[in-house]
Amino acid sequence: MFVNTYLIGLLTGLGTYALTFLFSKNIENMKRVLILIIVGFLTLLGSIFLIGGFEGMPYGVLGVGILSTSFLFSFFGKSSLWKKSVYTCVLLFVVLYFGFTFINKVDYWVIKKSSYSSGDAISLYEERVQNDLSITGYKVFTILEGNKGIVLSLGGKMKGNDIEVLDVEEQGHTTLIKIRSYYNQSEEKNPVIGIGLNRVQSEIVIMDTNGTLYEEVSE
Repeated sequence: MFVNTYLIGLLTGLGTYALTFLFSKNIENMKRVLILIIVGFLTLLGSIFLIGGFEGMPYGVLGVGILSTSFLFSFFGKSSLWKKSVYTCVLLFVVLYFGFTFINKVDYWVIKKSSYSSGDAISLYEERVQNDLSITGYKVFTILEGNKGIVLSLGGKMKGNDIEVLDVEEQGHTTLIKIRSYYNQSEEKNPVIGIGLNRVQSEIVIMDTNGTLYEEVSE
């Protein structure tokens, strides 16, 4: 998510720099760069003091992206040729990155509890976590057609909560799963969710929006 936000920040910086030409074509390059620096710092400060916490982090990264653009134009914005080179390189990089990410995007789905087969590994594990409220974390299973299934349980202390999968992405050799847990009077003693994936990397990180990281359940 943060890489995508940073790239959007770069594009925002390019757009802001281009907008300065609508007001005047005779402004010196460093004054245009100063505008980018101000916008970037205001975005960064707003993420810290106005929003704060985990929710503000994406805006902070956005601000860093804008500041990075100001850095590029401070060095390469003195000539029309270099300006065009900056636009071309940044736009090409962003397009290639998003294209590569889209092609290699992880397919995931929430495994419906009604689809659990009686007696299979996931079904038996789900029964286990409901009987042992101390089980907190995730466990990986191989399901149909070689796909992977990850079962996450929050533990008895989170009774009454439900789990929502926000996103699944790969960062190098890590599969990052972002979830949100929220109270909705669920009847499960140990909140649990099954997530199907077409592949997983050697490292798995499951992170809640409240900052909680869940580790693999040891036998």
